[in-house]
Amino acid sequence: MNDMKLSYFTNDESFPLFVQFGAHDVPLFVHGHEDFYELVTVLDGSAEHIVDGERSVISKGDVFVIGNGISHGFDNTHGLRVCNIMYRPEMLFSGDMDIRKIPGFHALFLLEPYFSSTQHFQSRLRLTHADFALVMPLLERAESEYTSDSPGRNTMVLACVRQLAVILSRLYDCPTKPREISGMADAAAFMETHFAEAVPISEVIERSHYSQRHFIRLFSSAYGMTPQRYLLDVRIRHATAMLRDSGLSVTEIAMRCGFGDPNYFSRIFRKYVGSSPSEFRGNS
Repeated sequence: MNDMKLSYFTNDESFPLFVQFGAHDVPLFVHGHEDFYELVTVLDGSAEHIVDGERSVISKGDVFVIGNGISHGFDNTHGLRVCNIMYRPEMLFSGDMDIRKIPGFHALFLLEPYFSSTQHFQSRLRLTHADFALVMPLLERAESEYTSDSPGRNTMVLACVRQLAVILSRLYDCPTKPREISGMADAAAFMETHFAEAVPISEVIERSHYSQRHFIRLFSSAYGMTPQRYLLDVRIRHATAMLRDSGLSVTEIAMRCGFGDPNYFSRIFRKYVGSSPSEFRGNS
């Protein structure tokens, strides 16, 4: 199997994102992604989508994300046209973006790619005709801007793709998806929304409808950290943004980010950021 790199499509390391419309009149060989994710929207036609050896039929209006380490390709194509947006997640979705409060964001952009590689889920977003009419102009604008040399081109492309991501996240119907996706998406979005509160992990786990042990195992595997660490990371992310962008005191920021004790906040912040809150503010 061939592993593709983002550099095969763009050499602009300062803007690691690529947008294209493509037609697949013949099968697309099975390949992997070494250093990028791919957001695929089916514009027309149909095909068998092969994901880690599992096949499912895709057609107009289907939207899915292929992550790192997942093999995929198209077979038995019939007039298949797609829009491919290839990106590095850390560039497209910065840590403090409020899109992370939407369960559908976690489901579509984080959890589906993970479970596609581990449990062969063929879950995906299916756009209605009305949804497709809403999404298509954004895809066309993103592609048009990407292929132009207009001033501010990168900013416009990024704005279009981020707006598209928000719309797709809102459209994603978590309750109809496998519990591994819907339960963890709800739990992660809940922590992103309620980080300022004294949230017990038991309340987070309840939203997943799993036992504590099973949830912690699944969550840690999908997100690369325990739920407790994830909640701490959310709080540190928001505190960092407030220290950088607001004039609030360190004590007020600590309280607004769920740290009941400013001294504890300072110790934790230094441990994970490498400087005290006041030092960080002075250097930012």
